[in-house]
Amino acid sequence: MQKRKSFLLLVFFIPALIGVHSCSTNHSQERDTNVVRLNFGANEYEELRLKIICVDGDSTFYFPGSLNGNSWIFEYPRSLYEKCYFFNFYIPTYTDTIQHSISFKQIIDNDTLKAQEYLFDNVDTVIINAKLKIQTSTFQDVEPIAWDSVNKKTVFGNYLDLDDVYFLNDITDKEYLSSVEVAANRFFITDILDPDYEEIIDLFAKTVRKYPDSHSLIAWLYNLKKQYHIKDNVKKIYDNFSEKQKQSYCGVEIQKFLSDTDTVFYFKNTLLPAWDTEMPEPIIKDFSKINLVIFSASWCAPCIVEIPLLKKIAGELSDKIEMVYVSMDDTTTVGAWKKLMIDKEITWRSVLAANNLEEINKQFPNLGYPTVLMVYPDGKYEEIEVRYDGDLKKLYQIVENQ
Repeated sequence: MQKRKSFLLLVFFIPALIGVHSCSTNHSQERDTNVVRLNFGANEYEELRLKIICVDGDSTFYFPGSLNGNSWIFEYPRSLYEKCYFFNFYIPTYTDTIQHSISFKQIIDNDTLKAQEYLFDNVDTVIINAKLKIQTSTFQDVEPIAWDSVNKKTVFGNYLDLDDVYFLNDITDKEYLSSVEVAANRFFITDILDPDYEEIIDLFAKTVRKYPDSHSLIAWLYNLKKQYHIKDNVKKIYDNFSEKQKQSYCGVEIQKFLSDTDTVFYFKNTLLPAWDTEMPEPIIKDFSKINLVIFSASWCAPCIVEIPLLKKIAGELSDKIEMVYVSMDDTTTVGAWKKLMIDKEITWRSVLAANNLEEINKQFPNLGYPTVLMVYPDGKYEEIEVRYDGDLKKLYQIVENQ
């Protein structure tokens, strides 16, 4: 969800020749690090860093750049690339309320696309000539920064997002080009009932056919696979990748996901504070019934839309099931969640993951919101989409037959 609004746009034009080049060597003689050489021409920075995000929530890695003449040099371990999600170059601001990033603009199929997150080929050296700085965008907004537990309210503060945008031209690095299309299209499915659902799936598959060797695209599919809910649609996209990508880490994990029909998941109960008393209690209190564990958040629009349906389920099955919300709001928005519980007159339990988000995300990786887990009395669970008629009928049948 986009929180920030643009209020100032400064445009600078500096004529220059732009490009990205890759230099590779025989892998039997290669070093164990990759190098990115970034040339900004006359545009100077005192400090730059490279941020690398990896899939599986493994970690975020930061690498300082060193200035060599007009070029910034970044080195990172080649071993990171297999699980690499995306790169981002940024200028450290040493404050939590200001972010300053480097973005690139690129013309692809007559469309001008912008990417603040990108990836380059897995080769020894990538050379980026980004001499034409076309704009500095400034976004400012008032955002929640803390929860005042004494006065029971959210504390807001100013947030500034600076973005130096460089135009790149004549690019041949297909990994970079595919990553720009990922950044532009996103391929997010926030709701299985979204009328654009099939169109998004088709666009993703079409983009993979265009870049079948793309690490960016297969990493993105790996991240979104559960969000698409229907495995046939994941397969529809996956089948277009090259054998090289199908044998990559993300490719193999997607194949496991597609072929896995026998794995049984057991719910790991966790103590979390109740939304109203803040006293710790288990997510599931009563395992004698079917439990619906609903991961939600105050800022999630589909979660809010789902509330009337959940109320209907609670009203019709209240004596046969237990329901509990797990709020995935962090400490800056948990106040909004508490207000939501009151305003929407929620009757089922709710616990807060605000101070345990890392633990919950490790237990239930790649959660989309809302996510509903149907937990059986023996602790086994499966994910269901209650907004989908087939899954909703399944829930009622299981409850009636237990």
